[in-house]
Amino acid sequence: MVFPITSSDYNELKTIWLEVFNEADINMDVGEYADTFLLHHSPHSGLVYRENGRIVSMLFLIPCHWDGAVGYYVYACATSPQFRRKGYMKTLLDAAFEKAQNEKTFGLILIPAHPSLFDFYGQYGFQTFSQIAEHQFFEYETTGNGFDCVKSDDCAMIANLRNRFYEQHLAVQFDFPHIRHIQNRIVNVQGATLLFEHEGKKGYAFCKHDYLNDSVAVMEWALISNTLLEDIPQLFKGICRYFDVPKLLIRSRSGLDLGCERPFSMIRPCSEKQIPKNTYLNLGMD
Repeated sequence: MVFPITSSDYNELKTIWLEVFNEADINMDVGEYADTFLLHHSPHSGLVYRENGRIVSMLFLIPCHWDGAVGYYVYACATSPQFRRKGYMKTLLDAAFEKAQNEKTFGLILIPAHPSLFDFYGQYGFQTFSQIAEHQFFEYETTGNGFDCVKSDDCAMIANLRNRFYEQHLAVQFDFPHIRHIQNRIVNVQGATLLFEHEGKKGYAFCKHDYLNDSVAVMEWALISNTLLEDIPQLFKGICRYFDVPKLLIRSRSGLDLGCERPFSMIRPCSEKQIPKNTYLNLGMD
């Protein structure tokens, strides 16, 4: 049966987390990541399926905002391997959708962990919501010294810059607890949240440092500038200089013509609301 998550479920939730996600990211301590996530999110923000009193399947519901409306980001969907193919996740997703409907939200959104899962979630009423562009940047490709970047954990500044940069394209805004969770995740993989300010131009970047490949993955970035396309290379070069790496692997919002675009997130809407062309969802979520 379906039950809301409670604070007493912590140990069982972490056990499933380790079972399912332990090989998902070789650069991440999965146990530490689970601790960080559970620390920064209410223990009541999710649903579990119990069989004979034991939690066998789970999902978390992170509050978020889209165009002034509240909704839920569905995260860490997981079922213990020995209890799969019994329809438990479908039951949880349907229960989450019923909750979203009862609360008159815009619906549920999620990021499939693998391209094949777009078809899986499509069976349960989800449709493609946003695209993301992926590309590489090499330090030698541009002239100039790059903007001076500094490490910072200023959630309010990040939220302000993010909202300003994505105001014409923004799909989803997350509250401070989730920004703090992302920042802790990045620190755990030897990365940093970088901020810069130069002649009225401001920006930030969530960065994961890959020492083995001498590169940095820029999970999300924003740049407030009247000459955006001219200044993007200076932001990227500044990140290279901060980490002393020659290459960045970058995710960007769609519509900037910076790289190959692909479907990224899905939505199960509670209404017939039109989805804008360049919606955006990232914040290092997947």
